[in-house]
Amino acid sequence: MVTLGARDVPGLRRFYRALGWAELPGGDDGRVGFLLAGVLLVLRPAAKTDGATGGAMLTCTVTGPRQVDSACVAAVAAGATVLAEPADHPEGGRSACVADPEGNRWEIAWAPLARWRTAGGEAPPAAPAAPAAPAAPAVPVPDEPHRASAELLHHHGASDEVVAAHLVAAGGNGPGWAVETLLCAARTARREGRPEQAVDFLRRALAEPLPPARRGGVLTELGSLEVTLGPADRALGVRHLAESVRLEQSDVSVFKAANALGTALAARGQTSVALEVMEELAERFTGHPELAWAVQVAAALIASHDGHSWLETVDRLRRLAATTPARPAPAVRVLLAEFDSTSGRLSAAEAAAVAREVTVEPLDPFSRTYVLASAATLAQWADELALADRLVTEGLTGHRGPLVDPGYQSLLSVHAESLVMRGRYRELLEACHGWGVLIGPPARPAPSGVGNAHLVAQAVIALTETGRAAEARRLADSIAVDGSHGSWEWNEFLYARGLLSLAEGDPAGALDDLSECGRGQSARQVTSPVVTPWRSAAADCQLLLGRPAAAVALATEELAAARRWGTPRCVGRALRALGTATGGRAGLATVEQAVALLRTAGTDPELIAALAAHGRLLAAAGHLTAARGALREAARHAERIGAGRWCAVVAALLAAAGARRATASQTGAPALTGSERRICALAAQGHSNPEIAALLHLALRTVETHLTNSFRKLGVRRRTELAGRLAAEPAAPDR
Repeated sequence: MVTLGARDVPGLRRFYRALGWAELPGGDDGRVGFLLAGVLLVLRPAAKTDGATGGAMLTCTVTGPRQVDSACVAAVAAGATVLAEPADHPEGGRSACVADPEGNRWEIAWAPLARWRTAGGEAPPAAPAAPAAPAAPAVPVPDEPHRASAELLHHHGASDEVVAAHLVAAGGNGPGWAVETLLCAARTARREGRPEQAVDFLRRALAEPLPPARRGGVLTELGSLEVTLGPADRALGVRHLAESVRLEQSDVSVFKAANALGTALAARGQTSVALEVMEELAERFTGHPELAWAVQVAAALIASHDGHSWLETVDRLRRLAATTPARPAPAVRVLLAEFDSTSGRLSAAEAAAVAREVTVEPLDPFSRTYVLASAATLAQWADELALADRLVTEGLTGHRGPLVDPGYQSLLSVHAESLVMRGRYRELLEACHGWGVLIGPPARPAPSGVGNAHLVAQAVIALTETGRAAEARRLADSIAVDGSHGSWEWNEFLYARGLLSLAEGDPAGALDDLSECGRGQSARQVTSPVVTPWRSAAADCQLLLGRPAAAVALATEELAAARRWGTPRCVGRALRALGTATGGRAGLATVEQAVALLRTAGTDPELIAALAAHGRLLAAAGHLTAARGALREAARHAERIGAGRWCAVVAALLAAAGARRATASQTGAPALTGSERRICALAAQGHSNPEIAALLHLALRTVETHLTNSFRKLGVRRRTELAGRLAAEPAAPDR
C-alpha cells in the first residue's frame, strides 16, 4: 500500500479517476483508495500524513516498450507533467517519469521478463497501464500487464490468491499451472468466507481447457457457490449445476452435482422439478445399491420443501423398506424415525435409541452426512444434547460435498436450534455470521439463494430473547417467501416470527403466525411439540386476548402430545402454559410441577419462563415473599445467559411484587467485584491458585473462594472459559 499525503484530495482523486483506475468502494474526500492489481494507492489529506507531499517515488510497470510511451501520453492528457521523456536503458528496458498535479513522481517502466528473473528479486507488482489514447482515458485495463504479473508472481512464490487475481484480470487461456492455482485460490477464498471471490476464480478456471470429469467438478463447485449469492448468480448457478449433471463423470460426481441442483431448485419453489432430477438419477444407479439409497434419502430431504411431496416421499420410502429383502439402509431408518417422532409415533427414548443404533454402524460415504444430520436431529429432540453435539461436529468436519447439500444444511440447523435451546444466543448469532446467513450489524440476511429460513428463524429468536426486538423485526420483515411455503423451515420461521410479535406486545399478530404454523405442521402430519411448540405460545396469546378457555384447550392438547414424547423440557413447557392459562390454586400447582421438572432439563430458557410464571401466580395469590424468591431466581438465570427480554419482564414483576430495585447485576462480568476480576484475569492467563495468591498477597483459601463465586456468576466450569466470558461482557465499575 502506498499512501500519499495530498493537499487537495478531491482534485487528486479526479486525476486518478481520469486515468481509468479502479476506485475502491466506500471512499470519500477524506480517504480514498485505488486498487492497482496488487498495489493499493491511498490518498489522505497532507495534514494526516505529517504534511509530506511530492516525496514519493512510485513505479508503474507495463509489459512492452511501446506502452511506456502511450501511458506517458495518457498521463499528460489527464494532467500530469513530464519529468523524463520515454527512453531506453543500456541494460535493457524503457522508462519515463511523470508527476501528478501535486508533484508525486511516477516512473513508468518496462523490463524484459528475463531481466527480472535473473535479478534474483521480486518483480514489482504490475499496476494497470493507462489508456493508450488520450481521447478515451476510461477504457478497460489491458490484460497483458496482468498476464505478465501472474507469470512473475507465480515463479517468485506468491500466494495462489495473488496470482489468481492477475489471471482473472488477464482473462483468456493461461499457462499450464493456471487451473491448479485458480482452484486452490477458490478453495481458500471459500474457506475464509469470501464466496464472491471464489466464484470469480472458478469462473476463470472454466476458461481453461479441462477434460469432462474435471470440468464437471469445477461446475459443481461453482454452481453450489453461485446459488448462495444474489438472484443473477443463483440462476447461473442452476445452469452450471445442470450442465455438470449432463457431463460424463463418475457416479459419485454426478450424485453430488444432482444433489446440489435438486436443493437449489427446491429452494426456488421448484420442488417437483428437483424431484424429477433425483428420479432420473435413481434410474442411473439401479446397479449401485448404496448410491441408490443415498439418492432416495437426498430426495426425501429435498421433498421436505413441499408438504405434499414430503408425505409422498416418506410413503415411498416405507414401501421400499417393506419390500426390500435386506434391512433398510441406516439413512432410511433414521429418516423414517424423524417422521415418526414428529407424528407422535415414537417416544424420545425410542428416537434416541435409533440415533445411537444407526451411528454405530458403518456408514457409506454417500449418505454419511444425511445419517449424521438426521441422527443429530433425533438426539437433539430427545434432549441428548451431548450426543447431538458430537454428531454435528463429526458431520461438519467430515463433509466434503457442496455447501448447499441438504445434509450439511440440516447439520447447521441442528446446531443452531441446540444453541437456542440452551440460551446460548450470542454464540448462535456469531455462528450465523460465520455461516453467511447474517451480515451486519445490525443483523440482516445475507443474499442467499439457498434460503435456509430455519437458520434465520433461530437468529430472530436469539435477537428477540436478547432484547433486540427492533433488530429482530427488521430481520423478520426482510425475509421473502421465495418458494418456501409448505417447507418445514417456513413453519419454523412462522413460529419465530410469532414469538417476536408476542414479545412486542401484539398477541393478535402473534396468534396469526402461530396458527398458520400449526396449520402447516398439521398438513405435514406433525403433531409433536418437539419441533415447534406453537400451541403453548398460542395459549399465551389467547390468554392475553381474554380467551382463557381457548388457552386451556391448546395447552391441554400440547401437554398430551408432550407426555407421549416424554422429555422434561417438552412436558415442563406444556405444564407451564397450562398452569398459566388455568390460574388460581390449580394453575399454581401445575406451574410448580413445571418448575420442578424443568430444573432437571438443563435448558435455561424454559426454566426462566416457568419461574416467571410461578412468581406471577404466587404474587396473585398474595405470597409476595415466595414470589420474589422465584422471580429473583429467574433474574439470575436470565442475566447469566444474556436474556435481556426476560431481564426486563422479571424486573417489572419484581417491582410489582414489592421488591426493591436491584442496584447491580447478580451474574455476568458486571457482577464481579474488583478482587474477583483481578483473580479471574490472572487465572485466565494460566496462573495457578498458589501463584495468584502469591502475586496478590492473599490467602490461598481466599483465592479459591473468589474463583468459586466468579465461576458461578460467569456461568463457567473451567478456567479455560474465563478469557472468553471476560472479553464478551464489559466489567462494571469497581465496587
